[in-house]
Amino acid sequence: MFGRKALSLFVVLTLVVSVFPYQAAKAADPTISVKLVNYIGNKTSIPFYTVGDFVIPDGSANERLDGSDRFDVAVNVSKEGWTSTAGTVIIANYLAFADALAAAPLAYKENAPILLTHPNNLTDATREEIKRLNPERVILIGGTASISTNVGNQVKQLVGNVDRIGGGDRFEVAYNISKDLGTSSKAVIANGLKFPDALAIAPYAAKEGYPILLTLDNRLPTATKSALSGKNETLVIGGEGSVGQSVYDQLPGRKRIGGADRYEVATNIVRELNLPAEKAFLATGLTFADALTGSVLAAKQEAPLLLSRPERLPQATLGLITDKSIPNFSVLGGTASISSEVMSTLPSGIPIEQNKVYYVKSADQNLVLYKGGERVKALGASFTVKPDRYTSNSRMMLNNSRTYIGDMEFTLENGYVRPINRDIPFEDYLKGVVPNEMPASWSLEALKAQTVAARTYSFDDIGKVVKDDQSYQVYSGFGSWHSKTNQAVNETTGKVLRYNGKLIGAFYSSSNGGLTESNANVWGGTPLPYLPQQKDPYDPKIQFDLTVNKTQIDLNELQKLHPEHDALQNPGHWWWSVSEKDSSVSYSIKSWIKRNGYADQDIKIVGFSEFTLGTGTRAKSTNIVVEFFVRNPDTGEFVMNEQKQLKKLSKTISNTTIMRSAFGAGNIKSSLIDSFTYDSTIDSYKIIGRGYGHGIGMSQHGAQEMAESGKKYQEILSHYYPGTDLN
Repeated sequence: MFGRKALSLFVVLTLVVSVFPYQAAKAADPTISVKLVNYIGNKTSIPFYTVGDFVIPDGSANERLDGSDRFDVAVNVSKEGWTSTAGTVIIANYLAFADALAAAPLAYKENAPILLTHPNNLTDATREEIKRLNPERVILIGGTASISTNVGNQVKQLVGNVDRIGGGDRFEVAYNISKDLGTSSKAVIANGLKFPDALAIAPYAAKEGYPILLTLDNRLPTATKSALSGKNETLVIGGEGSVGQSVYDQLPGRKRIGGADRYEVATNIVRELNLPAEKAFLATGLTFADALTGSVLAAKQEAPLLLSRPERLPQATLGLITDKSIPNFSVLGGTASISSEVMSTLPSGIPIEQNKVYYVKSADQNLVLYKGGERVKALGASFTVKPDRYTSNSRMMLNNSRTYIGDMEFTLENGYVRPINRDIPFEDYLKGVVPNEMPASWSLEALKAQTVAARTYSFDDIGKVVKDDQSYQVYSGFGSWHSKTNQAVNETTGKVLRYNGKLIGAFYSSSNGGLTESNANVWGGTPLPYLPQQKDPYDPKIQFDLTVNKTQIDLNELQKLHPEHDALQNPGHWWWSVSEKDSSVSYSIKSWIKRNGYADQDIKIVGFSEFTLGTGTRAKSTNIVVEFFVRNPDTGEFVMNEQKQLKKLSKTISNTTIMRSAFGAGNIKSSLIDSFTYDSTIDSYKIIGRGYGHGIGMSQHGAQEMAESGKKYQEILSHYYPGTDLN
């Protein structure tokens, strides 16, 4: 954690992650949101994949496939599922629901849409759709009483190869269709006089390649008996009112899926067969026409077909939608079949397939979702990927590096994709913070002290968006949870530090070097009585040292390398081949210079013309003058002086806070400097100091030493934040 007013850095920790089930936080718990920067950076494309059920809520995701009549509905279904051509088209009588439904498995096998016709004449809509599809073959379902010879001739004018699958009645037609499916050991049985049961099972039967055979409620037709020859299993759809017990007892390997009514039968098909439900088709349960042709499209999209009343969702249907968290629907038919009110109550979203890699990309001021390399949809400036519920069983792996739970919002931020882990229960947020701020292997009492400090630090930001990096508190989501740090959070739930009844600024750093520091000495302002400067006997006084060359690029040596050119007049001869002597320090200083007036410029550090700082206690003022050259990478031009030579520019570092930012907090770990020397023999400065961080408040290493010596977390907090109350 950096303080809110100053910078510090903590030891990089290698964490052992323990992933385990947990009890979800209560919905009423306070929450906090986290902008993910630390492990993401600035990217225009971020990959993610999920485990569990996730969806992107999208009011425009649901669609209605309707038309002025059932012929138009069939055509619109065809256009939705077969956008260019189709090798085969199946045509059925618009009144013969049994023919169309029995043909669904054959249509799926042939990848063929089902279109409808009058018995004696093709409609204009059907004719035009056949032309658009330009099939090589058309299959007519039913005898000449269902589809006349005249219709057959009209089709032959459009397509040369026209076949017919007929029979003496609907039972025989279904039997003959089954012959064209090929062999299977299983068949589906439904009542041939009642459409809802056959309608609901048609997508499943089509997908699995099982024939749909028809029966009477009290008698098994001869054709159906013949079709069952060689079958080992029979799936019976409907209760005894649809397929009576006497018929049921004649069937091989029988299993029944029934229900109190047609709506429950449709939902029980999904439940008992454990069908995927990332999307569902919805049709009226009162008439068959709208849904006749939708069954094949449902099978193509691996979606079940559910039934509804026109004006309201039946309880069974609503219950399944809720239980399965179905996010996306295709509604078959117009508002007379499924009202606008019913459609408006349906969940609407883009389902996310688990264990599939998706990408969120920034393009033309939009966020665009890709599934692998396939573009899914442009989703504007922000969208949210939501789990069906907040649980460890629903997780997102983001950017191939970190795992998160809960809502993940993606936003556009200066052209980059910026994820925000939204509305995390506050105590769960701490479980993702504590193991990143203190090693989970440390003593439990130290971890408890760290937890209380982290909770107090962020308590005022409940309900807000905070960052996940060291400018606030390091948070890396569910993937960093550990049983021991979870225990520390759970055993201190809700506890914070207050002074005179008000929350304190619970600052902490890795090591204070043996001396805690006052907030006023580091950041100015009013001294806070609970953040005094005092000796700390528990801090291990972690020492650091840094040697810095005064000259980073020797211009005289540079001239010797290229005697034929003036090095300052012709920098292009050496610019890309010469580096500074102290690469780590120079890299950090260059980053600081870019943040302070030279953004996107190419910089070379020449050296330091001045370099002084105080010692003995925490140094405050410095006088460090950094000299550097600049090149514009867009134009390729160098910043030159009036003599047409490289212009030596400079920046002054006037205090240790800026120094630590410029040199890198990993190089200058603290402002507690024990010695500062210059060695003229090697033209370099040496800095020796103690501590790691700003030194204000709790020393994490000191807390560990106290815990190891038997101190409780309350004693640790009282030592580092004197005069505070824990409640």
